[in-house]
Amino acid sequence: MAQYNAQMGGQVNNPPMRGAFSPIDAQQQQQFAYNNYAAPQPQQPQPQQQQHFQSAQHQSPGPHQYAQHPGAAASAQPQQQPPSMANYGDPYGMFAQGFQSNQAAQFGMQFAGSAMNAVQENVQQNVGRYVSMRQLKYYFDVSNIYVLSKLRMLIFPWLQRNWHRHVERDQSGQVVGHMSPREDSNSPDLYIPTMGLVTYVITIGLIIGRMGVFHPEDLGFTASSALGIIVFEVLLVKMFCYLLSVGSELQFLDIVAYSGYKFVTTIIVVLLKPWAPWWLTWSAFFYFGFALAFFIIRSMRYALIPEASSVMGVSTQRKRRVHFLFIIAMMQFLYIWILIQYKTSAT
Repeated sequence: MAQYNAQMGGQVNNPPMRGAFSPIDAQQQQQFAYNNYAAPQPQQPQPQQQQHFQSAQHQSPGPHQYAQHPGAAASAQPQQQPPSMANYGDPYGMFAQGFQSNQAAQFGMQFAGSAMNAVQENVQQNVGRYVSMRQLKYYFDVSNIYVLSKLRMLIFPWLQRNWHRHVERDQSGQVVGHMSPREDSNSPDLYIPTMGLVTYVITIGLIIGRMGVFHPEDLGFTASSALGIIVFEVLLVKMFCYLLSVGSELQFLDIVAYSGYKFVTTIIVVLLKPWAPWWLTWSAFFYFGFALAFFIIRSMRYALIPEASSVMGVSTQRKRRVHFLFIIAMMQFLYIWILIQYKTSAT
């Protein structure tokens, strides 16, 4: 009972205790009821939600007002705005301030930047000893028209009439070099050989996978075998160029480009071997072998075989270079035959 009185916040006249021998008459009951109702009741503090609810009831219009103005019901409803991100602050601000104030972190970033710059300079210096980046950009300067024209020359080389490379001259008229592959379709490039090598390795992997004996090591074995053939041919050509006194007419990257064109014709033979009849496969082998040999002879002729001259000894050197060029062309059959075998690493 005391707890109830404390919650009510005031003193309430309790009815007199009625014992076994103290009966309450009617006058006492009337006096007790009058005292309870006549005493002022203290007001309890209302919660904030109830106050808002009561104020909204007093301020909100009645149903008859909504009936007179249909749009008033929608406009009377308060629109709640989404909370702004500014109220939450920058969640990364504390981290950024801590990172900037941390001297060890700043020192680590500076050390990493200087290390990356040193590695980049070291790579450029080592690569620049053998191949300059300017030359690589020159051999990869191709267009879609050039790629289609070069593929047509590789598959149907006897349809090409002009095989001479166009030279590039400076303002004084001096020859400074040959035009880029984008400007001259007869110029060698490294884009098609690179894409041909990648396509050849993927094609061999797909064929071995259909046979059910594929292993991840087969891709590395195929790529290393193909690169080994390229390295062997390039070294062989460079050795003959040294013996025959071939100067700067045939650049090192030109030899790499001409050696890499064989992958274009080899891919066609590789695709025919598992599904086509044997006579069709061998027909494609000899056809593309002769096409590649004809392409090599006509493309490398400008650098290996000098023009006819009346100087003594030129005719003998010319014959040697013709024989050397013929050997290089005929060896394309051997290279294609090795590439179409696609042996796995297990065998």
